Amino acid sequence: MIENNKNELVLKLNKRSFNYNYLIALVKRIQLEEIAQKSCFNSSIHEMADQINQAWWDKNGTDFLKDVRK
Repeated sequence: MIENNKNELVLKLNKRSFNYNYLIALVKRIQLEEIAQKSCFNSSIHEMADQINQAWWDKNGTDFLKDVRK
């Protein structure tokens, strides 16, 4: 159930329906999303993240996957 109060939304869940650690991780993810929205980044941040990710895989990918069998 979601309650819409003046300045907040209150989400109520049956705690027996969810794993506690999963819910904590989900709340942290929502908090991170809130921080990201407030940061006012533009879409170029995604491009930068992709470049950093690709550079890491180019440098480390072979070693990282060396024990993975095809």
